[in-house]
This record gives sequence, C-alpha cells and structure tokens, in this order.
Amino acid sequence: MHTIESMVSWRRMLRHALSVVLFTASAPLVLDRLPCAGIPTVAPLSTAVRVSVASFRVVGQELQARATLSPMAVSLNQQFVLNIEIVGSRRTDVDPTLPDLGSFARYLSQGSSTNMQVINGITTTSVTIQYRFQAIREGTFEIGAVEVETDGQVLRTEPVELTVSATTAGAGGGSGPDTGSGVNSDDLFIVAEVSKRRVYENEPVEVSYRLFTRVNVNSVSIVGMGENEGFWVEEVPLPQGLQTEQIVQDGRQYTSAVVRRIVLFPAGPGTKTVEPLSIEASVRMQRQRRSIFDDFFGRSSLFGSQVPVMITSEAAEIQVVSLPVDGLPESFTGFVGRLDISTSIDRSTVETNDAVTLEVRIEGEGNIQGLAAPDLDIGQDFEVFPPEVTQTIDRREARIRGIKTYRYVLIPRAPGERTIPPIEMSYFDPDAGLYGSSVSEPLRLEVTGDAVVAIPGGRVGVETIREDIRFIRIGPPSLGITGGSLVGSTGFWVVALLPLVAILGSLALRHHWDRLEGDLAYARGRRAGRVARKRLRQARELILGGDEREFYAEVERALRGFLADKLNVSEAGFMSDAAESELLKRRVPEEVTDEYLACLGVCDKTRFAPPAASDEEKSVFFGRAAEAMTAVQEHLS
Repeated sequence: MHTIESMVSWRRMLRHALSVVLFTASAPLVLDRLPCAGIPTVAPLSTAVRVSVASFRVVGQELQARATLSPMAVSLNQQFVLNIEIVGSRRTDVDPTLPDLGSFARYLSQGSSTNMQVINGITTTSVTIQYRFQAIREGTFEIGAVEVETDGQVLRTEPVELTVSATTAGAGGGSGPDTGSGVNSDDLFIVAEVSKRRVYENEPVEVSYRLFTRVNVNSVSIVGMGENEGFWVEEVPLPQGLQTEQIVQDGRQYTSAVVRRIVLFPAGPGTKTVEPLSIEASVRMQRQRRSIFDDFFGRSSLFGSQVPVMITSEAAEIQVVSLPVDGLPESFTGFVGRLDISTSIDRSTVETNDAVTLEVRIEGEGNIQGLAAPDLDIGQDFEVFPPEVTQTIDRREARIRGIKTYRYVLIPRAPGERTIPPIEMSYFDPDAGLYGSSVSEPLRLEVTGDAVVAIPGGRVGVETIREDIRFIRIGPPSLGITGGSLVGSTGFWVVALLPLVAILGSLALRHHWDRLEGDLAYARGRRAGRVARKRLRQARELILGGDEREFYAEVERALRGFLADKLNVSEAGFMSDAAESELLKRRVPEEVTDEYLACLGVCDKTRFAPPAASDEEKSVFFGRAAEAMTAVQEHLS
C-alpha cells in the first residue's frame, strides 16, 4: 500500500511540473494575442506550485500614419504592395483616400491586419492596410500622400517613390514570376497564342492564353486583363477545371493549360495591340526541415507552403488591313463572315388597320452582335414600328455563330394585294477574299377592308363623332346611410390604431439607427444616394463654361462612389469586371449594367482626352449618367 501511494504522489508531482513547463512555454504566445490591457494573476496549479503573471499597462499613444512600399523597385508587369500603417489605433473610420496610380499601376486587391506588441509592460497597437498593384509602365514615380481618418483625426502620410524597371522575360515571352518568389522564370510563364497576325477589318482573331509550368501549381486566378481597345471582344467559355496536357517546348517538358480564350474583331485598319494577361498562380514550394520541432508545430517538409506568384503574358501585335473597294455591294454594312437571311409573316390575310408581324431571321458566322439592322423599304401602304430584336450566340470552339431575329409590326392602310419586297444583306468572306449577298424571298399579303385616311406623320386620324361636350359620368350620385355604429366608422379605427402605429414606427426607427451604427454595408447603402446627389450637383455647376476634365472626373466619382457604397466594396479597388459580375448576381438587368459601365467608360476616356465636348454634350451626358444611376438604384432597392 505504501508503494502504491508513493507512485501516485510521484505521478501527481510530475503532472504538476509538466503543467508549469507547458504554461511557461506557451505564455509568450498567449500574451501576444491578448486584446485587453492586462491579465489577472493565474489561479494556483496545485497546493505547492503557484504561477502569477504581472498585469500590463497601456499608455497613451500618439496617432501616426506612414506609407511604405514592398518592394520599392519592381519589374514591369510585376506586383507591389502599398502599406498604410496607422500606429495607435486598431481601425479606421473610413477607407483611406489613395492618390491616382492609374497612369503606372493597375489595382489588384487589398487586405488588412492588426498588430499588438507588449514591450516592458507597455502595449502598442497598429493596423496596416495593404493595397496590391501591378506595375504597367516603366520609370520612377512618386506616390503622393495618403489621407487616413481615424478616431476623429485626419492623418497624412509622407510620399513614397516607386521604381519600375524593364521586363524580365520568361522562356515563352512576357514577364516571369515575381522576384523573391523562388520560382524560375523558365519554369512558369504564360504565352498569348494568336491565330492570325494579319486580318481584315472585323475578321475574327482567336487568342488563347496558355500557361506553361514545371512546378506544382494548385490554382490560378486572373488579376489583370487589358481593355483591348480597337477590338470587339467575345469571351469563349472554357470547360470546368483546367484541361491540362503535356507539351515539349525548347527541349523541356511542361504541363500546359489554356486559362483564357477570346475572339477579337478589329474595328478599323492599322496596327492593333492585344493587351497582356496577368494571372496569379498559387505554387506549392517544398520547405526544408530545419529541426525536429518543425513536424511538431505543423511545418513538415512533406506539405511545404503555398506561394502566390504573378506572371504576365507578352503583348501581341496584329496588322489589320482595309476591306477591298472593288465589288463593294450597296447593301454592305461592314459584316465580315457569312450570312443567310430569310423572312416570314404570321398570316397571309389581314384587314386594314390590323397588325401583321414580319420576322426577319439572320443566321451567320462572325460578329453577329455588331450586325446592323436590315434596310426595310415596303412603301407607303404600311405603317412600320421599330423592331423587337432577339439573338442567340454560340461561342463554342472559338467560332462565333449566331442567329439574330428582327420582328416588325406592320399595319396596312390600304386594301388589295400587297407584296413585301425581298431584303438583301451583303457580307465579306475573308477566306475567299470576295463579297457575297443573301436575299430573302418576296412575301404576298392579302389586305381586305376599307382604306384608312391617315393624317400627316403616318398616324390614323380620330373621327369626330359629336361636337358638343362629352360628360365623363352620367347618373345619380352615390348615397350613404346615416347613423350606424361607432365601431364601424373609419375615424374610430384611425384613432384606435394610431398609438400602435406610432410604437411600431419608433421600433423601426430604432432598428434603423442600430443598423447604421453596427452594419457598415447597410450604412453605406443608405448614404449612397445622398453622397451621389451631392457629387452630381457639383458636376452640374461645371456644365456651363466649366473645366471639361473636372466635370467628367466629378461624374465618375459620383458613379464609382455610388456603386461602391451599394455593393459595399472599397472605392479604391473598384473593378468594372467585378462590379458587372456583382450587379448581374443581384439580378440587375444586363442592359442596365451595360449602360452604367458605358457611362464610366466615357468618363475614364474623356478625362485624359483633349478638351472637345461642348456645354450641350456635357448636359446630355449628365442626364444619361443620372438616368443610369437611377436605374441601378431601382433594381438594387
């Protein structure tokens, strides 16, 4: 019995000692994560061993803001990070106001982190906001001061300087991985494969962005794609998941996959540039084990670490030649490809002043979306209304095919045998280098009834029936019953329910105030319209005789700020593609989204173009932008 009690005692003492050792080893890790000013004394671990930790104190810190670059020198098309650190605070009241970096950098993403240090019993806190950019222009550039609002104070950072050097090319052209990523430029790169280098105007050009890798790539994401100005762009859908294959290039075997495929239609002659594509690849890097504790703390060399690597393709040039003049048909509207046109009507007999539907069906291969409406000339015996247009586009296998249908409503005004003449549409076949035409069949229509007299302008006149006054309503007045119960009267229920309505209104107002204080997305959405109207008022003052660039810049700030508040995203990180995807996800119609982004595109181009817009043009565009904003507001609400 004595031996057993001794063994139990030794086990208890060993367990207590092990608890002390583990607590001591883990104490620094715990203290670094403590959000409070100090911690109380730890409770006894046993009757014989007691451990205590002294409380920490927080002293008043002076608020400071500073900006740093990581790194300060990068290669062209590589990424850098602008760090905004606020010392003495753990949050910002609003997003920092960044200077315009658009002339030499493309915004990628942003993140934030907080830090707390305890040195000699004094706790210091800070928050760092990180903005990732891609360098798109060579040279040395100054990033101006950044304004930060925190704890009711407005802080300004010092300017920083960025140096962008020449591109470091990989094996396939374009820029290689980021410096310091540990991945060789010959082991990971992206190439833009162009189907043709010399084409006609509006002739389709297929561009495939192909990734080559000899390292373990877990995932890829597109972080930057050019606007490809001068082209009509059609995105070709890719299969779910990357379809990989083994390719030997320059004597090395690579795993390859197409990450993006597009079809470009050049809008005019000359040398056009296909903009580079930038992607971020998540590469698994093997970690060398330095000690036996690496496995214990989860740092095994079997799994390694994930390293983000930025790579960019090389820009490609395409020579675009004009269409030949010889043999140009009168019905040619600029379509390049092949067309087939057919027409039909929904009935062959109709009375005067009744409607008949003419359907014009155009099927072909090429830029179907940019196809102009057919020239419809059927004489004075019909009144023609604007058509309803529908289209279906097939983008499979990078060959753009489609069907475009125009439905016209025709109203005959005179009886007799009528003929809807053939409709002709011409096209240019780039493979044959010749013009061709497609002509529909004529349609016969029997119109019965009497002729209709039309007033100037093509509308039917209203026949005068009587010259005297027409009464709106003729009959006895409505009579009501006198007396009745008080409970059945409207006034009684209004007075009875008024206190309940007041209480519910107060609760709703209180809920609204609570959400404004605790829900940032709700607060930004509520203030979006007010802030946008204020900026539009400032823009209206610049319409008559004001500076053109400042006018379009103010309208752009109103459009971008309104959408950023509604979608609860950073205005500094506003991306048109991401905004379009988010609007469509929220069931905003495609035409409303396209009009809104088109207004943003006009502002962006006009800000950097020579002054050319008149006061009338600015006034028209101001109304267009306001209508686009109203349409988005209605659908988001």
